[in-house]
Amino acid sequence: MNYEWIISVGLAATLIVVILVLVAIIIYQRWRIGDQNVFIERFIRQNEELRQKLKNAGII
Repeated sequence: MNYEWIISVGLAATLIVVILVLVAIIIYQRWRIGDQNVFIERFIRQNEELRQKLKNAGII
């Protein structure tokens, strides 16, 4: 049996698996960052609302 063929198929399969893992990591990180942005947006919105309430009350 030709060992070069076996090695090349094994390397190709390894390369495909590595690429798929990297794509999965990228998708997961984008999902995490998007999830964190929702909380940051909510925090900023609440901060602005509280600042507006303080301004209306004449505290600042």
